[in-house]
Amino acid sequence: MAWIDVLSREVLARGRRMEVEAGGAALLLYDLDGVVHATAAVCPHQAAWLIQGRVDGEAVECPRHMGRFHIPTGVRLGGPVCADLRVYRTRVEGGRVLVEVA
Repeated sequence: MAWIDVLSREVLARGRRMEVEAGGAALLLYDLDGVVHATAAVCPHQAAWLIQGRVDGEAVECPRHMGRFHIPTGVRLGGPVCADLRVYRTRVEGGRVLVEVA
C-alpha cells in the first residue's frame, strides 16, 4: 500500500467533491463536514460515474439505477443488489490530501 498525494486540501471545498486519479485508480473525493473521504469514482453495479450522482448527507446515489452507498464505509444502502463501494483511507498532511492505494 502506498500513500499518494492527490491534491491541495484548499482545492476540495467544504461540502464538495472532486474526481482524481491515484495509482491508476479513478477516485472520488468528498468533503463531508470538513473531513475528506475517498471512494471509487465508478458505481460497482453498472459502472456509472458517481460524480454525476447526488450526495445526501453521508450517502452518494448512483445516477443510473439509484443505488445508494454510505461514503465513509462504502456499504450499499439501497438500490440494485451489487457489491459495496470501495473506499480508500485518506489523510491530510502539510495542506495536501493523500490517499492510500494498493
